[in-house]
Amino acid sequence: MRHTKHRHLDHEEVLTAAVGVAFDHGLHAVTIASAATRLGAAERAVLAAWPDLDELVATTFSRIVAAELAEVKREVLAHPAPVRQLTVLLDTLAEPVRLDVDAVWLEAWSLGRRNPALGGAVRAEESAWHAFVASVVRRGVKSGDYLDVDPDEVATHLLAVIDGVNAYSLVGYRTGLDRLRLLHSVARTHLGARFAGDAEASAIAG
Repeated sequence: MRHTKHRHLDHEEVLTAAVGVAFDHGLHAVTIASAATRLGAAERAVLAAWPDLDELVATTFSRIVAAELAEVKREVLAHPAPVRQLTVLLDTLAEPVRLDVDAVWLEAWSLGRRNPALGGAVRAEESAWHAFVASVVRRGVKSGDYLDVDPDEVATHLLAVIDGVNAYSLVGYRTGLDRLRLLHSVARTHLGARFAGDAEASAIAG
């Protein structure tokens, strides 16, 4: 018979275990039992740290996607030129290595229908992404690299397409280059020809 550890668990221990479960098995697999199994602890110890499973799932989602946003920000903001920033942003989001996070996002949109805490977390994280993408577009508008557009409107459109192509990637619908070209096409349509050359060069190089 397997013996579990009877010990106190803190918030962070359980959250770290839940993040591992989400990456390995999916956000839907985050339960009190799965976290306890991963920790080798009793379920009551997990419940003592996180008595609300919905909150644990929501916080697990937020921890994963907030870390991704922080990483993408570092990569994008390492380049001073606005056009290059947007190109790096789109190229980075199209990378196959992000499939695990894309899967978490896609599940969260669906599971959030019946988990109000998760639904709120999805809206908050999507808003954080929107603010960042809009800021990248805004820099290009101010520098004169792009057409005089509404950065918030462009960010909304770009994120809708990014979410769509990320869903495509999970089941191998279209190639990675097809998906990247679609993102670049949307950016060119909104922002003008000055984006086209840099984006096209990046797509061909990739």
